[in-house]
Amino acid sequence: MEKKRYPTIEEESNTNMACEPATAAASVASNSVDGITAVHDWIDDLCWDQYPIIGPSSESEAIESIDKFEENLRNGQVHWTSSEEFDRQLFEEYPWLR
Repeated sequence: MEKKRYPTIEEESNTNMACEPATAAASVASNSVDGITAVHDWIDDLCWDQYPIIGPSSESEAIESIDKFEENLRNGQVHWTSSEEFDRQLFEEYPWLR
């Protein structure tokens, strides 16, 4: 059996040609990791104490908030609308959204 001889292609000069994806994948991965690392470093360097807390800051506050909502729901202070009713009201007020 005759051994086949394939031409060798220099990867750097012919990057648009079909070849083993390892080189291209490695360069993309290294670029992405550098970008992700930079973003994570920026996030880590933020002074988180100056930002307000949105929502409960502890489990007890979360339970308290849920209990208050359930009480308001029982008292009729919270009004639920089905998605169908919401769509009807929305399209009635803004007919061009249909």
